[in-house]
Amino acid sequence: MFGTGEPRLPVLGDNLRSLGDAVRKAVDIERLRDDLVALPAPRNRLYAPEAMARADGMIIERFAKAGWQAEKQPFFFDSVEGIADTSPVLVHQPVIYENLEGANIVAEMKGIEEPEKAVVVLGHHDTVQNSPGANDNTASVAALLELARVTARWKLRRSVVLAATDMEELGLIGARALVMNLLGSHEVLGAVDFETMGCTATEPGTQALPPGIGLLYGGQVKRVRESGFRGDFTCLIYNGAAAALAGMLGAALDHQAGPHTALLLRDPSDLPLVGKVLNMMVPAVRNFARSDHACFWAAGLPALMVTDTATVPMFGWSPSLPMACTSRVMRVLVTSSSFSVLMRAKATSLPSMVSWAR
Repeated sequence: MFGTGEPRLPVLGDNLRSLGDAVRKAVDIERLRDDLVALPAPRNRLYAPEAMARADGMIIERFAKAGWQAEKQPFFFDSVEGIADTSPVLVHQPVIYENLEGANIVAEMKGIEEPEKAVVVLGHHDTVQNSPGANDNTASVAALLELARVTARWKLRRSVVLAATDMEELGLIGARALVMNLLGSHEVLGAVDFETMGCTATEPGTQALPPGIGLLYGGQVKRVRESGFRGDFTCLIYNGAAAALAGMLGAALDHQAGPHTALLLRDPSDLPLVGKVLNMMVPAVRNFARSDHACFWAAGLPALMVTDTATVPMFGWSPSLPMACTSRVMRVLVTSSSFSVLMRAKATSLPSMVSWAR
């Protein structure tokens, strides 16, 4: 309905399937586990600055060891609108911060032919003040570090930028600074935002849906209903400009973990003529812009969020994350995301063939 149905995913040829399988073999589950455990928590620039500083150092060290040019990019905002950290009660409470000083950790692998063009992968590395943040968002940071190790093996025609953003929990503050910096230095071809994506559940009744969501996403809701409301999928929430990137990532997920692993939702806001009306009809879709990818959307850039739906909110928020669940899910997500980044950044040895479903 209204252009919000799931798009047909590209059909990966044999060469691309083989490439995806090769990437999967390079993903190290033990490293993912080690990084998940090693990141200090809670960590927050306002409430746990020492832990945040240790996390900064660890992330820079891991990026550099993998072969990336990594740096800490400080930012400062004066009288900036954000949201209050009210955890463990999760409410959207606007607040004005008189002075906010933070820092994003940014790594880059320069492209050898078109270095000014960049694919961006990001995930915030702060947590709310009263949570260890295993799923929100430590699992995503661990995935970002493993993606850095896997993709560093390839020579890329275009640049790839990896960013562990700050102060997402205070209102996407670090992502605002990141986008401003990128607009001055790169042509952003697409951004992938890792957000609470470390866990799924296969038991019936583990997936809740917000009221009215079926008015826009009838096909997707039908899928969830027919599955017995299992929370066993990964959701890709994208704007229209990122449709091709979302399709490639969705195809990679389905190849790695089986059909219907990816559930695609297009943000209706940028639909011609009807976008604003649809947002009014189904207020729940405003939650689609609750993570750092929204700053790319606001700048008119193609971007998507990869999520287990914990913050959309469709799935129950949890401060902890089962390790076994993490291992299974994260390997698939790192593999599929790495594959999609390599395709978009045009790694020099990649096959160029992709046949599209009719």
